Amino acid sequence: MKKSHIENTVGPWARQKLDGLEAYLHAYTIALKKQSFELVYVDAFAGAGRSRIRDAWAGADDEDLQLLDDEFVRSEEQFIEGSPHRALALEHPFTQYHFFDADAGRAALLEGLRAEYPARKISVQVGDANELIQKLVPRIAGRNMRGVAFLDPYGPHLDWRTVAALGSTKKFEVIINFPLGMAINRLITRSGDIPETWRAGLNGCFGGADWESLVYAERTDLFGDTTRHKVDDAAKRLLDHYVGRLKTLFGHAATPSVVRNTRGVPIYYMLWAGPHPLGHKIADYILAKGDRITPPKTRSVRR
Repeated sequence: MKKSHIENTVGPWARQKLDGLEAYLHAYTIALKKQSFELVYVDAFAGAGRSRIRDAWAGADDEDLQLLDDEFVRSEEQFIEGSPHRALALEHPFTQYHFFDADAGRAALLEGLRAEYPARKISVQVGDANELIQKLVPRIAGRNMRGVAFLDPYGPHLDWRTVAALGSTKKFEVIINFPLGMAINRLITRSGDIPETWRAGLNGCFGGADWESLVYAERTDLFGDTTRHKVDDAAKRLLDHYVGRLKTLFGHAATPSVVRNTRGVPIYYMLWAGPHPLGHKIADYILAKGDRITPPKTRSVRR
């Protein structure tokens, strides 16, 4: 079953990524609180600010049912604060916040955060986050700016050109939820017969077509016919490839932290990359905790 990005729900595993994000942003802003930098927070696929945790998926197919278990299906309705709320409520806030979402309804909910956080400088834009970020970065990447971009796409929708634009500034750190198991791996068929629209999306995600040679190998049968097949460690190869590109672009990349569903199946990875060794050290420490991350208890007063 395909999930629409317009649907304002998340899986229970979202707590791990959001707690990790909050913990990192807290450490980041504490580290820079005595500096005179203009601190910028960018949320590329921001959502509505608060989401309902899904308790069941009606009409799920066999592949989707792997993401569920009985405890999940029976759970009561719960809500969770998303990345916009967590970033805005920091004890030491950013100087400016940029939220992007493709859905006007979600963006309208994000606009409502102005009333909750009137002292924050908030910008909300509707549209393709990739295009909007690529236009934003040249305007704000001044000498006195430092920033964090949270890139949490609904699928394989994060274009490498967006990541490259942020990395080229040498001033941004990125936290990426890389949907390897939940989305990307599904598009890479075992036979290698990939629809062109899927291939184009994967090329955009990886910044080229070299991913294809990593995940397919050729074999010759008894009749001399050659076919290609997906290698067993395709997911690991893709992850290593992507993280390696991040390290080359930004200078530092943390060890990925796997996020698993309630059955223990890897669905995506939390990645960090940035230009500074201190950020690398902090990210490695936080991501190594996995689902044992404890978000900061201190929140700023909403004025």
